[in-house]
Amino acid sequence: MNAGSDHFRVEEVAPGAWAVIAGSTGACVSNAGIIDLGDQTLVVDTFLTPAAGEDLRRTAEALTGRTGSLVINTHHHEDHVRGNQAFAGADIVATARTIELMQETAPAEPHAYVDLVRDKITRLDDQLADLPDGPDRDQLLRSRATAAAVLDSLPQLEITYPTRPFDGELIIEGSERTAHVISYGGGHTDSDTFVFLPDCGALFAGDLLWVETHPWAGDGHPDEWIDIIYRMKALDPQTVVPGHGTVTNFAYARIFIRYLTFVCDIVRQAEASAQSVVKLADSAVPPQYGDWGSIAHYRKTLTALGTRLGLPPA
Repeated sequence: MNAGSDHFRVEEVAPGAWAVIAGSTGACVSNAGIIDLGDQTLVVDTFLTPAAGEDLRRTAEALTGRTGSLVINTHHHEDHVRGNQAFAGADIVATARTIELMQETAPAEPHAYVDLVRDKITRLDDQLADLPDGPDRDQLLRSRATAAAVLDSLPQLEITYPTRPFDGELIIEGSERTAHVISYGGGHTDSDTFVFLPDCGALFAGDLLWVETHPWAGDGHPDEWIDIIYRMKALDPQTVVPGHGTVTNFAYARIFIRYLTFVCDIVRQAEASAQSVVKLADSAVPPQYGDWGSIAHYRKTLTALGTRLGLPPA
């Protein structure tokens, strides 16, 4: 089901609950969710651009017969919140820390931000000019599509902040099902939220889970991230809608925990030996993760974590 958008596809994960999976246009990078509570429609994350957010709003109305009256922002990264403006009049829910991070990271000067995005597109075009076909070129083409979509969105963009802060757990009782909006603190970022539906075991994980995709962990706390996933397991989730990648079952979390554990181990080893950031970032990608998407995140994450620890730059 396309639900009228070139930017994403829709997949029903339980009766009245849908994963909205990002496509390749660049207007969406992460996934979203739509949940029918019976008398209310809940939307999980709103994509990178207002255009994709508008399509998400229309899709929610088409699927549930009502507009999204509740929106959950799982964390502050722009690919999950820039479509908020499409949900005027809705309660937008996030942790207090997520709201602070959105405010801290919002573009301070729109014109300067436009120039930064244009410069990024120019750099990507230079890299693509002589790059042969293959995974590296595909990755850069996706990055360019995203940057172009962001640039196109900026004249219409209105940063729209959450209106309803919470901490810990928020239980939303609808006439036909209850949604648990939960934060166990910070793992992927300083503050992360997920949505769990006990009646069907569906988990909308935000960026706490990535499927066959290298995660960005440079803003996060990988050790705490692993602990959060173990706490999520205690809820006995079945179907998982990840922040990036395809719908899966919770058994996949074991693979993702192994990945995060590997990252933690090589960062600890680098810290113990006072290794340089450059050498840490040059660590080889293990073969079992070699064909995962967003491979650039691997070295960017190691660079960010090494820099945060104060390792020598070179």
